Amino acid sequence: MKRIHIVGCGPRSGTTLMAEMMIACFDIGLYTDHEDSIYRLPSRDADVFLTKKPMDILVVEPALRITPNLFVIYMVRDPRDMIVSRHGKASDVYWSGLVFWKNYTPYGRRLQHHPRFVTIRYEDLVTRPDEIQRELMARMPFLVKRADFSDYHLRSTPSARSLDALGGVRAISSSGIGNWRKHLPRVAGQLRIHGSISEDLVEYGYEKDDSWLRELEGVVPDLSPSHWPERISDQRRRRLGIIRYLKAPIVLLGHLPVSGALLRALFRRSTR
Repeated sequence: MKRIHIVGCGPRSGTTLMAEMMIACFDIGLYTDHEDSIYRLPSRDADVFLTKKPMDILVVEPALRITPNLFVIYMVRDPRDMIVSRHGKASDVYWSGLVFWKNYTPYGRRLQHHPRFVTIRYEDLVTRPDEIQRELMARMPFLVKRADFSDYHLRSTPSARSLDALGGVRAISSSGIGNWRKHLPRVAGQLRIHGSISEDLVEYGYEKDDSWLRELEGVVPDLSPSHWPERISDQRRRRLGIIRYLKAPIVLLGHLPVSGALLRALFRRSTR
C-alpha cells in the first residue's frame, strides 16, 4: 500500500483542494472524508491510501524517514492571502493568522530536499493545474491518472466538511491570488503581532524584496482576533515533539500487509 498524506504551511493553504483533485483525478483506492491524522490506520487494503491534515507538517518527519511507502505533499500559499481567507464554518471572521506560517514553515524547509516530500505552491496549482499533475506523477510514478486536474470540478463529489472548506465545487480559478490587497489593515495587524515575513516572501517567490511594504504605509492595523488563536502553547509544542517520534512506527506498521491487517483487527476489537 502506498500512503499519500497532504500537509500545509497553515490553514487555508489549499490542502482540501489538493486532496479533492487527487481523489477526483487519480485512482485513489482509499481516502477519508476530510481531515485525518497521519496516524489514521487504513480501514482496509488498497493500492493507494490518501489523507490530509495541514498541521501534520509538525509531526510528519520521523514517519517519512522510516516509512518507504509514505509520500507527503506540502502545500505552500502566500501567507498574506492565507490570513485574509475565510472559512464556511466562520465566515464572519478571518480564519487564521500568521502564527501558523511562523510555526509550520521551518518544518517544511527541513524536508524540502527529501525525495518523497513534494512541495507545491497553491498559486501554481490553480494557474497551471495539469502541469502540477504531471509533476506529481513524476514524483509518484505509481499514480494512475483518471482525468486532468483542470477538469476536477466535473468529477469531484466532496464531503460536506470539504465543501465548507472549499466554498463549493467550481472550475479551478486564480481569483484568490493577491486577495490580501483588499485587506491591508488585516495584513498590517498580523505583521504587528507576529513580525516580518518579507524574507519568507522572497524565499518562496512571492516578492523580489521588501518594497511591497509600501502598500501598508499609513494603514491602521486591524488587531481583531482570528477564529484560531494567535499563539501555540509551549506545552502543545513539547507534546507534539515527543509524540511525533513515539507514534512514527504506527505509520510504518499500519501500512505493511500483515501488521497493518493485525493492527486494524485489534483496533476494531478495542472499539466494540
